[in-house]
Amino acid sequence: MLCGFSVLSIVGMMAFFALQDMMPTDQMDATQKAQIEALQDMGTPTLVLIIGLNLLSGILLLVSGIGYLKQKKVLGRMLGNTYAVLTIVASIVSGMMFRTELGGGFNIGTIIGLIYPILTLVLINTTFKDDLTS
Repeated sequence: MLCGFSVLSIVGMMAFFALQDMMPTDQMDATQKAQIEALQDMGTPTLVLIIGLNLLSGILLLVSGIGYLKQKKVLGRMLGNTYAVLTIVASIVSGMMFRTELGGGFNIGTIIGLIYPILTLVLINTTFKDDLTS
C-alpha cells in the first residue's frame, strides 16, 4: 500500500512539474502564485533529485516487502534497511529543498512520512532479526 502511495506521489510531482507552465496565472490567488514561483526557483536538477530519490525508495519498498513475506535476509533485511535509510535521507532533503509554500520544512507530513522507515529500522534490527534468514 505504501508503495502505491509512493508511485502516486511521484506521478503527481512529475505531472505538476510538467504542467506548471500551462497554468493560467490570471486565475490564481496569491498563495498559488507563490507556490508556482517557489517551484520555478527550485530548478530542474533539484526536482529530478527529489523525484529520483522517491522513485528509488518506492522500488526498494516493494522489493523489501516481498523479502519480508518470503523471510529472506538479503531481500528483506538488507533492502529494508536500505529503504529506511534512503527514505529518511529523502525526507530530510525534501524538507530542506522545498520552501514552506510547497510544504517544505519540518511539519506533520514529514513526521508521518518518517514513522514507517523508523519502525522498519527498529523492528528489522531487533524484534524480527532472527526471523529473516537465508
